[in-house]
Amino acid sequence: MNLPIALKLHRWIGTSVQRKLVLMIGLILAIVSGGFLLLVMGIYQNRLIDQHTRASMQVNQLLRAALENAMLKRDIPGLQKILRDLDQQPGIARVMILNPNLEVRFSSESTRVGQNFDSETARRALAEQVPKSTYLQDPENGQVLRSINPVHNQQPCQQCHGTISKHPINGLLVVDYDSGQIRQEALASSLKLGGIGLLVIFALSAGLWLALKRFVLTPLDGLSKATQSLARGDFGRRVPVSGHDEIARLAESFNKMSEELEASVSELDRSEKFLQSLIDAVPDGLRVIGADFRIIKANQTYCRMVGQTMDDVVGAKCYSSSHARDEPCPHTLVCCPIVELCQKQDAPPRLTCRDTYIGTDGTELFAEVSAARLDMEVAGNSAPCVVESIRDLAEQARLSQQQRLSEIGLLAAGVAHEIFNPLSSIDLALNALQTQLEAHQNDKVAQYFPLIRDEIQNCIRITDSLLLLSAPAGTNRQLILLTEVIPEVLALLNYEAKQRNVAIHHDIPANLRIFASDSDVRMLIVNLALNAIHAMPDGGSLTVTAERHGKRIMLVFADMGVGISPEHLDKIFLPFWSRRADSSNGRGLGLSIVKTILEKNGGEIEVKSTLGKGSRFIVWFEDADKAADKSEQNEVVNGTS
Repeated sequence: MNLPIALKLHRWIGTSVQRKLVLMIGLILAIVSGGFLLLVMGIYQNRLIDQHTRASMQVNQLLRAALENAMLKRDIPGLQKILRDLDQQPGIARVMILNPNLEVRFSSESTRVGQNFDSETARRALAEQVPKSTYLQDPENGQVLRSINPVHNQQPCQQCHGTISKHPINGLLVVDYDSGQIRQEALASSLKLGGIGLLVIFALSAGLWLALKRFVLTPLDGLSKATQSLARGDFGRRVPVSGHDEIARLAESFNKMSEELEASVSELDRSEKFLQSLIDAVPDGLRVIGADFRIIKANQTYCRMVGQTMDDVVGAKCYSSSHARDEPCPHTLVCCPIVELCQKQDAPPRLTCRDTYIGTDGTELFAEVSAARLDMEVAGNSAPCVVESIRDLAEQARLSQQQRLSEIGLLAAGVAHEIFNPLSSIDLALNALQTQLEAHQNDKVAQYFPLIRDEIQNCIRITDSLLLLSAPAGTNRQLILLTEVIPEVLALLNYEAKQRNVAIHHDIPANLRIFASDSDVRMLIVNLALNAIHAMPDGGSLTVTAERHGKRIMLVFADMGVGISPEHLDKIFLPFWSRRADSSNGRGLGLSIVKTILEKNGGEIEVKSTLGKGSRFIVWFEDADKAADKSEQNEVVNGTS
């Protein structure tokens, strides 16, 4: 058998428990049966030898009697004839008579007469005066059974051989039996025993194979197939339970494990779907990235940002997904959250940076990335990863502009109401003027002109205020007189406030000036005032005050609304976070815009609120008249910048 066949046979046997068990049991039975067979053959062969030895001794006794009779009669020819006749008998190879000196006196082979026949067996038989038999290898006849029988001296023999006391043995009768037949019988018996042993081994192996197949292999095959189905994700597969033995208990344990695993997988699937739905509800793009730059999780917003499907995103490298690169971004040129948070010593827990993403169509997306490190447990080890919140700056700007336009649209009704009253007054005055002119009452006409001019100026003032509010967010900062700006903006909200039964009061001292963008300040006042109005669903009052504190000016928007819970105070400035007390729908951008305006114009804001009593939003600006350096402001005001 060559090596490849031996290897194939070894692999074929190794792939089946049934083959290994049957082979092992067969080898054990063969070894045990072989040892038992050798033992039986040895015992059987010894018994055969004993039987043949006894038979040879009996034949020798007969021969000795015949020979003694011939010798007593001194019938030497008759004695030689007996020896020749014995030599012709089947199974007898040689017959010899030895004297006490072990000299051959008579022999079936004439050439041996007169030779000395010295052998250990002959000497022992002569010395012990008992018959001896042994198997030996004869040079002429091969394997023989030699039987040596002492011929004892008797009373009639003393005349020739001397007294019995001095010569107890007259000679030795040596008969060599051909042991070939004995060997053949032993071999045939051994072969029969060997065949019977093989049949027993085969029967036992077949019985064990059937028993193993019935009680072990078939149930294990069912368990194996169920395990394979479980590995493929078929958690509904169950194993039939038959009996109450160990394999039946194993099947019951497997079924119980499958049920628990199915429940766990279902729970994990529900948790996975819930988590995916949760992050998909976030308006910003989200993705979780491992330390190897591979995306572990993402939401639909991020997929829309880069123009890819969820299958394309999850599992891809972050630099390939968002930057169309084949290798990591050079962290020495750009801020890579993975490098900054996971690979550097003393890394911060979170960071915010600006980046440019590239979509599948090559379009660029300018984003603000807020990243934080998160350590996940994977196979008992802590694996770092990074959670990124990605905000589309262009979309953020669009939403901010929509919020601004929405707030201005909300003011339109108030503006229309404010303009309607002056226009109604003008209309009445013109009608009266026409009537007086037709009646030639010229002395009363002059009193209507101041009224008409005042109402027209009122309309112009309201319109200018609305135009200033609706102007694009400016980058040019200028001196703003709060005594003028705050009343003008609050006037635009009078109609909205009256509709909600809210009274607006303001106390703004003269000559309080700040250095900021006019449109930004007006939008700040609108958002804070509307926020206060919405916080009073049952009506109340809004009070806006201003006062100087050292080098800063403090604006206070105090309402009598429902207040803000302490756990929500750190969330109210987050984008898209909204908890309006009047249940109206809001985008959650008002206070976020306020904070952005203050950051851009160097202001600050703080909140103090008590549930059920109201809130106070305190805004701080630098006092333009107390600034350390006023030269830059004067240049801006004079238009020299």
